[in-house]
Amino acid sequence: MTPERRSERPFPCHVEAEWGYRYDRCVSRVEDPIMYLTRDEVRHALPSVLDQVDLVEATYRAMARGRVEIPPKPGIHPRPNAFIHAMPAYLHDSDVAALKWVSGYPDNPSKGVPYISGLIVVNDAGTGLPTAIMDAAEITAARTAAASGVCIRAFAPQRWTDAAILGFGEQGHFHARVIKALNPDARIHVFDPRLSSAATEPDIEVHDDPRSAVRDSQLVVTAGPIVTDPHPVLARDWLSGDRLVLPIDFDFYVRADLVGSADLFIVDDIEQFDYYRKDHFAGWPSPRATVGQALEEGVGPGSVTVACNLGVGTLDAAFSAAVLDEARTSGLGRSLPR
Repeated sequence: MTPERRSERPFPCHVEAEWGYRYDRCVSRVEDPIMYLTRDEVRHALPSVLDQVDLVEATYRAMARGRVEIPPKPGIHPRPNAFIHAMPAYLHDSDVAALKWVSGYPDNPSKGVPYISGLIVVNDAGTGLPTAIMDAAEITAARTAAASGVCIRAFAPQRWTDAAILGFGEQGHFHARVIKALNPDARIHVFDPRLSSAATEPDIEVHDDPRSAVRDSQLVVTAGPIVTDPHPVLARDWLSGDRLVLPIDFDFYVRADLVGSADLFIVDDIEQFDYYRKDHFAGWPSPRATVGQALEEGVGPGSVTVACNLGVGTLDAAFSAAVLDEARTSGLGRSLPR
């Protein structure tokens, strides 16, 4: 795809974001093809795990500074506990506009179909023309785990050694990868009703019940399905000492009393958290701040910190721009006629 370069434009064709990626924002022409990237191509074009964590942190900080446009994600619900959401976002500093159309169907794994699927569309911010379409599954999994990585790096107890993951599907595996990248010596404790304690992976201990998995863990990631009638079990009296709890499954595992007793409760987007209260988070308190605000203000962890990252389109936009930049450099993807 060759953009039309216009010397009279008041801004340069390339803009370099604060995390180091460059995004081409020259005007695309109607005759230019659309780039398509498969999940495997997206995987090969993603930054390294620790660079992904840095990318999320920069995006969270940009959100706190008001440098993004991100409306609450609208959705439809064609089946019980299933959702299909639209997640648009615009990043001012890197001039990136993108939309993720993503679905989550908890019953899919039993049918041999992934729980999460979707597409990301990247638009030329100058004209609105779509420039790329890519599979969303790899970015969704990677950016969600990297968002937890930002919180681990900023809010986890000092010298943490053990991490628990409740629910060890795709998100559980991606979180294990981020945890090991941040602390190669970490011990990971896993509970998933689909797993037997006889199942083993290197540096991972499988437990028969969730309470056993969290007992000695300073980090707790809950990665169950997102459902509208959860029966959470993770209570405050399960935890002792300093802990960081990361409920990426909303309220599937974590009880309201645990969140209410936390010294610090933060979310990635307060407006979105309030939007979801009609179906989730019964009895949960209001967040102290967003993750980005806590980072900008230098807020430290409490004895118990709960960081609930619901998933925001700004991360998908930032990751898709990084992937698109690398794909163009490496010759990945294929051209689709308009």
